[in-house]
Amino acid sequence: MQGKKTFVFICLAVLMIVAQTSFAQAKVTITVYGDEGQNLTPVEWLKPLAAEKGITLETVGVPFTSVYEKLKTEFVGGTGAYDVVIFYPDYLGEFAEFGYLQPLDGLFSVHDPNMADVVPAYRDLYTMYNGKTYALPYDGDILNLYYVKDIFTNAAEKAAFKAKFGQELAVPRTWDDLSKVAQFFTRKKGDKLAGKVLDQDYYGFAFLGARGFAYAWWANIFGSLGGAWFDRNMKPQINSAAGVNALKIQKSLMAFCPPDVMSMGYQELMNAYLQGRVATMIQWSDVWKKANDPKLSKIVHNAGISQVPGVKQADGSIYFRAAAPVGRIIGIPTTTKHPKEAFWVASMLSNDESIKAVTSNDTGEDPYRISHMNNIKAFEKFGTAAEAKNYLDTVKDNLNHVFPDVNIPGSAEYLDALDVAVTSALSGSGDPAAALNTAAASWDKITQSLDVNRQKKIYNSMLEMWKKHGFWKD
Repeated sequence: MQGKKTFVFICLAVLMIVAQTSFAQAKVTITVYGDEGQNLTPVEWLKPLAAEKGITLETVGVPFTSVYEKLKTEFVGGTGAYDVVIFYPDYLGEFAEFGYLQPLDGLFSVHDPNMADVVPAYRDLYTMYNGKTYALPYDGDILNLYYVKDIFTNAAEKAAFKAKFGQELAVPRTWDDLSKVAQFFTRKKGDKLAGKVLDQDYYGFAFLGARGFAYAWWANIFGSLGGAWFDRNMKPQINSAAGVNALKIQKSLMAFCPPDVMSMGYQELMNAYLQGRVATMIQWSDVWKKANDPKLSKIVHNAGISQVPGVKQADGSIYFRAAAPVGRIIGIPTTTKHPKEAFWVASMLSNDESIKAVTSNDTGEDPYRISHMNNIKAFEKFGTAAEAKNYLDTVKDNLNHVFPDVNIPGSAEYLDALDVAVTSALSGSGDPAAALNTAAASWDKITQSLDVNRQKKIYNSMLEMWKKHGFWKD
């Protein structure tokens, strides 16, 4: 009799496990939300495999800069329109804190997302909240310095640079280096560059100046100057000396940028580089792949990539910080009626299908897994083994020196106020210090509206994670 009871118990346990990890027998539709265009392409690729599992995938795409607004409207309404949501880590703290997303750790048995393979800082800072996993990685966005290789190795250009600045021409390692390089390579139509007569004006540098994510190009400099979003007591630090100096440095670089730099979004900035208008720029990692596609680029195999410049310290070392705006992640709303099927979709996109996504020019996804960084062969379609290795090593270096976005409740409002300040100062309508003071005052109001003590607790918890990865010192 005891043996029969044991057998029954084991059978029940097995049935419970199966019930927790298997899909419903009926076919289901899983609706995936995200920014429209190339970044939903991997979902299209997954449709045939999902269909074999009885899952019909549908997508809802919204403009790049509307992800938060439209998703927040849905969450507040609670209609359950979406089963899988692709969004930016800035919003994770708010969405998790207010109960819009469900913790995912209990669903790992449905399909292993292999989180140990994710770059540790990216995993801990962009997918976790309050000790729990609320999202899976989808896109390892990090900013990088790009340059045109052959003009840095041209003998005449090297001699002219040394005569002008008294130092060797090299890929910039500091913001001061970048300023000199940007000034040096800014030329007029009819001038010569590396022995060739220019048929258009040429510029030494470019950055993303369009409203929405312009703050991140300032944040590269701010972070390398030792800046932080707030202090431990939630006093804004964006208008500190580091913040003001960062904006002044960025504004000084505008003298060597195309005149339309303040209207440059992702596509415009990338095109300026790929079409041969600029010597250097700072952009997301996926541009290297597109730069080596002859259908898109005039600088195939001539696109160099390096760490975002930093600030030289007293001991001669350089303090680097690379901003990581966007960096898409995947969450599952608490309102979904099909959490297991939704998690299978999320895990497949994040893990199994990810190498295809980060090695395709049909997407904008960037490497974020250790296995991505080690898979040189997969990236050789874009260049030689040496070029692919340099690309992956650079992306890894920048990810390991990340200046993370603030991702606490209110992040969308905080960063929008900062973006207004940065773009207004750069466009000439605002003094850097005054613009950042205005933004800091807005930040104080946002904090007050969200409960100071709660914000302080959440932010300090975030800083502890920063400390763990060496991004914060008390």
